[in-house]
Amino acid sequence: MKNDSPILLRYGGAKKSTFDMDEEELAQVAATILRRVKEKAFFKGLPIYYAKDNMLIAEYVDGRKVVVKQLDDAKKHLRNSRSQRHR
Repeated sequence: MKNDSPILLRYGGAKKSTFDMDEEELAQVAATILRRVKEKAFFKGLPIYYAKDNMLIAEYVDGRKVVVKQLDDAKKHLRNSRSQRHR
């Protein structure tokens, strides 16, 4: 059975589908999601991870940002770990 109903952004509190949003609304929702993710992770003492300029970066509650690895290396690692799970 195929479900064609749109997925609404839970953490952003979106009231409508992202397909119906303009760029300003999408930017607002993205900012809200990022703020909530940071709050939850930092409250637990965990960093958040994101990609920027072909690097995987960990950001900590004290504002420190650490380059974890080059993005190309991360993609290769993910590819290898997936193939090993399916053996």
